[in-house]
Amino acid sequence: MKVCHITTVHPQNDNRIFYKECISLKKEGYDVTLLVAGGLDHIIDGVKIISLKKEKNRIKGFFKTSIYNGFISALKINADVYHFHDPELLFLGLLLKIKGKKVVYDIHENNSASILSKPYLKSQFLKELISRLFNFFEKNIIHFFDAIVTARPDIKEKFKHRKIITLRNFPILELNKSDLKINSPDKKTVIYVGGMSKIRGTEILIDAFNAMPEYNLWLLGPIKENNIKNKIENSKENIKYHGIVEPFEVLSYIQKADIGIVTFLAVPNHIKTLATKPFEYMACGKPMIMSNFKYWEDTFRESSLYVDPLSKNEIINATQKLMIDYKLNNKMSKLNIRLSNEKYNWESESKKLINLYKNL
Repeated sequence: MKVCHITTVHPQNDNRIFYKECISLKKEGYDVTLLVAGGLDHIIDGVKIISLKKEKNRIKGFFKTSIYNGFISALKINADVYHFHDPELLFLGLLLKIKGKKVVYDIHENNSASILSKPYLKSQFLKELISRLFNFFEKNIIHFFDAIVTARPDIKEKFKHRKIITLRNFPILELNKSDLKINSPDKKTVIYVGGMSKIRGTEILIDAFNAMPEYNLWLLGPIKENNIKNKIENSKENIKYHGIVEPFEVLSYIQKADIGIVTFLAVPNHIKTLATKPFEYMACGKPMIMSNFKYWEDTFRESSLYVDPLSKNEIINATQKLMIDYKLNNKMSKLNIRLSNEKYNWESESKKLINLYKNL
């Protein structure tokens, strides 16, 4: 079966799209192509990558890249199954269905909820209006597609479809065997991996570690806002930004740290999200500090300490507790390794993707 994954928003080395889904399908014997905006045409690990020109203008990118150029390029690939990953591609998905193709829509986040936190939409009324309209549109348009894949259980609960699965972003355990050489930190270290922005709690996290110069804070991932970049540059030397790291390198950095942290703020798309990074921290046997969302507390239980993400003092107290309480640290570490090996790994999760394709 010839398969084409499509994204005009994510990079070609996206962890979920390329390293997990495309590579898993290729290993299973599928002929896999990734159609992506930006980059160069080439082949990586047997997956053919075909590039679309990435437009800087958001509106032009939607019509020219996501619909027109995307459709023309997709037809040239002539795949049996098209698997797209962005809500911007819903109309492209419909066009491919009209052409008689099998189409899978992969929903990475609660899109209608995330609209409520978009910084470029200044009016709260406009945010709520667009969110409701998109929610109605998305719930109805999915019935034209052959299958739906969701990244989280709470997203799956939103939709009714004859063929829908949840494919969670668990870590690839074999990447834990990477031989990448990372220098050991000069002091005990807390690590955060992921996009950095105000709503992801980055500002408060930096404030907390500016007040704890005895511990390092390692930050890995894209900086989404200029004020975050400036804050990092003006912080104390214990706060170290390592840039955007390839997915196969991330676990090597986590291994060198002492604690993993994720303190997202309580916006609608966060309170029930299953962020990828906690599971990567667990795969490396790290104790964790997380936001005190009820959903997270019910999911991760004794794998983490929980804090108010708006409270610098709670972040400081939790960090100091885990650094000093070796018994708690060791107990949490052993628990997280066991859970990762038994439940929270891509090697097990990917079987659902393979079964879905076999049943298309």
